[in-house]
Amino acid sequence: MIRFSKSKLNTFLSCPEKYYLFYELGLRSPKSSPTLVEGSCIHHLVEAGVMYRDRIDDVLEQASLSFWLENTFERCGYETQGEYLAAQAKCFMQAQAFLDQLGPVTARHIELRVDTPLIHPITLVEHPEITLTGFIDMVLVGPEGDHCVVDLKSVQRMPREGMSRVALELTLYAYLYSLPFEAQALPTIPVALVYLIRTRTPQVHFDESRRSMAHFVELYNICRKVAQDIEQGHFWKNPGIHCSWCDAASACYGEEQTAIATFGRETWDRYREDQERRQEINLPDAVNL
Repeated sequence: MIRFSKSKLNTFLSCPEKYYLFYELGLRSPKSSPTLVEGSCIHHLVEAGVMYRDRIDDVLEQASLSFWLENTFERCGYETQGEYLAAQAKCFMQAQAFLDQLGPVTARHIELRVDTPLIHPITLVEHPEITLTGFIDMVLVGPEGDHCVVDLKSVQRMPREGMSRVALELTLYAYLYSLPFEAQALPTIPVALVYLIRTRTPQVHFDESRRSMAHFVELYNICRKVAQDIEQGHFWKNPGIHCSWCDAASACYGEEQTAIATFGRETWDRYREDQERRQEINLPDAVNL
């Protein structure tokens, strides 16, 4: 069985080799990068604030404490305790600013988990060997009662407008939220990327779009194709600008010392052994014609 999340799908589509290294070989750093940690923290605080700030006065303090108790200094990639503590204060301040800008919003769901076998949205044919899973950040209720599927994004600068039109994660989340599909139904689901922009003056930016049956059919076809490639062992390198922020870049580019510092000697040795195995070519015996 293959289980797809937004991260797995996006990883394979950006670079199948990265998917292989992370999800098949298990190549992971024992410490989370500061960018990832702080993004997760801000997500956690904003979601907690939206859900509970009208009922719990110190909700941000409680949410911050629980997050950092789980993400200890030893598990994070900060160089010093000072950097670690400064990150906590910065995330708290920025989360407060984001919540102030969001204002009073009504959330139908926060961190809604949905699991399903892949289903064709029109024929309703199921593929139990392929499972989709998603944690929908928020489902907000609009002024007319319509539900908007939201994915939070913490970023360092103002993003390009229109990403909500093409973001695969929004298609996946809208697909999951539309279940169960009904014959002859043509859903149109409001979706939005809500950017939490971590500039000197924190900003919130909504990038809104919609998802329809055509998007769901496209997602279905993508999942079938990606699952087929994975089952057949089709993994290839897709080098490009995205290598600059990929944790696996040091391994792919043969930067041994950096890779050992990132993943540890044992993981690096396992990676090298796996690469040697994958590069073996077995020529067929000669055939007399």
